[in-house]
Amino acid sequence: MPLNATWSYTAFVSPGNLPWEICTMFGVTTVCFMVTLAISMRWAIQDCFKSQAIVEEEKRPIVPIHLELVRLILTTPAIISSMSVVCMIRPSAAFVLELLMAIFSCVVVGNMTRYFLALLGEPPLPQQLLARVPKRRWWCGCFCGGVNDTLPGMGLVWSKTPHRVTLVDIHRATCMVRIFMTVFIAINCTQLSFSMVPVDIRKRPDGWCESKTVVSSGVISGFVVFFTVWASFVGMAGFSVVASSVSSVLDIEIEILEGNEQKLIKSFKVGSQSKTVAIHMLLPLLLPILSAMPIGFKGSTVSVAHLGPNLDCPVYDQEVCGHVMYSMSIAIGMMVVSILNYRSFLPADMSADRIPVVLAQLNPPSPADFDEHDEESQGSSVESE
Repeated sequence: MPLNATWSYTAFVSPGNLPWEICTMFGVTTVCFMVTLAISMRWAIQDCFKSQAIVEEEKRPIVPIHLELVRLILTTPAIISSMSVVCMIRPSAAFVLELLMAIFSCVVVGNMTRYFLALLGEPPLPQQLLARVPKRRWWCGCFCGGVNDTLPGMGLVWSKTPHRVTLVDIHRATCMVRIFMTVFIAINCTQLSFSMVPVDIRKRPDGWCESKTVVSSGVISGFVVFFTVWASFVGMAGFSVVASSVSSVLDIEIEILEGNEQKLIKSFKVGSQSKTVAIHMLLPLLLPILSAMPIGFKGSTVSVAHLGPNLDCPVYDQEVCGHVMYSMSIAIGMMVVSILNYRSFLPADMSADRIPVVLAQLNPPSPADFDEHDEESQGSSVESE
């Protein structure tokens, strides 16, 4: 049954007829949303006070751009989780809300990528830092000495031999992240458009209602699943190269002198901060899996207009339950993301100002390394052309 047919139904219409499984999923989603909201609000309040102090102390007109990016990264999970709660209450709005979830997830992925690259500073700092990146077959999988586990075949073209990450590799990786964002949003827009096409509904002898929609077509569903998986793998491949290369030069312990004691402080946590992006990129793969599970409950019904007498159709059939379970999974995922973000990101963190100190702690490359780095950049440019 198409989700639009349940537009007049909400979970509050007949709460006494809700199956206990649906009530349990609604309770889990609500608890996850409350935890996510509490964590995000606590971090945001701390960040506002500390950021205001930095602005007043350094005479800035606004907070630095990297702090704005972190704010969006930390507060967006609460927004996405709230949409999953609304989807549990009104299942008919699933396609619209899932499109919004996709947009906000892409905002997080894009901001995280931009944040890591912003940590490298302004030229010539990025090139100087990338010159310290260790030589690896970056585009290969971990078993071949690389970091690209989703599409390791790219290493046969772009990492035939161990090399340092060049600016060409960074540009290529960010382009792959943008491909994921574009395809992910386009797929959800397509599903929303197809769901608006009116279709006839019929009731089967076993009591379930069904309809032949464009989305339910085997060919269309196959294309949607294929492009969803492909986009997630492409995005993960590009982001892993960006995050791992930045982490290899910034996630080091810096010696500082406090009084008469030497202390080691790790100013950057790029490796731990990047783990949450995998959740944003892999959660879309759950929807095709959950929608294929033969789960349905006949407790609650809704009257659906028909050419003859109106039909009393069960609300929570296989299609609706797939989106309901997906909303619960989104809420759980966003709670995990918010907890990991709270541990990894400090409020009003100005670690970016320590880039020159990090650069001084790294082993300075020889002039030959810089020449080799330039040759690798030119070689990568020729291969891409």
